[in-house]
Amino acid sequence: MTGHGRGTATAKGLRVVVECFSVNRRQGEVALAASRELAWIEPRVREEVLKRISRGKVQVSVTTEASSRSAPALIDRRRASEFLREARSLQRGLKLSGVISLETVLAAPGVLHAEDVTGREVWPLASRALEAALDGLLAMRVREGAYLKKELLRGASRMTALARRVRVLAPRVPKRQREILLRRLQSARLPADVLDPRIVTEIAIFAERCDITEELARLESHLSQFREHIESEHPIGRTLEFLSQEMGREWNTAGAKANDAKISLLVVEAKAELDRVREQLANVE
Repeated sequence: MTGHGRGTATAKGLRVVVECFSVNRRQGEVALAASRELAWIEPRVREEVLKRISRGKVQVSVTTEASSRSAPALIDRRRASEFLREARSLQRGLKLSGVISLETVLAAPGVLHAEDVTGREVWPLASRALEAALDGLLAMRVREGAYLKKELLRGASRMTALARRVRVLAPRVPKRQREILLRRLQSARLPADVLDPRIVTEIAIFAERCDITEELARLESHLSQFREHIESEHPIGRTLEFLSQEMGREWNTAGAKANDAKISLLVVEAKAELDRVREQLANVE
């Protein structure tokens, strides 16, 4: 499922900002976007994210900001010397009077800067900010999940109704096959004695081949389990995908065995509904 969250944490002049974005993936995947100095926290970030998210690609962005008022100030002596040398050269070249003060040198770009913060003090703040960002991301995913739940239950209800209609039609299939067999015998000008053991045997074979009672029973079981799992508080995406695959097999087998125009139409409608459900399942954790 998709989602976004943002978290911040501040202490001792250091501010860490973490943003998380998630998109659909069948597996859990984490990608970190941070400065090279913060690359060492990537394993910790991945571990924390995967504790809470089992499916989806999560892009995590980590940035740090140090306040110049509270962070230790450092002087780049090389840059200060270069600036002073160039300033004095310019002064001589233009024959200008005056004194180049310390304040002027310190105000030059790059001479005075805050200490880079990349040490151990970063992770406690990054961890807090990451937790807040994940809270926001998961809250958005929960809202999306509530909508998906309604859609999936609606799809399951439609397939259940179609299965019931197929079950009503199923008993007529053996009778129709019997009539087809007798017509074929008559068209071939062969004796068509319904009491003939051979004809009875063929009718029994046809009836067994076109009997879809077991497929319908398994299909209804899968639909029941589907509705039960969708109410679970645990990750269910892979389980629901497995059940949807099994439902697809049962619909295909039922349609092929029945060889009935009305049942085939219902099976086609059910498989279209199942395809819509399976598209949504790609978003379910």
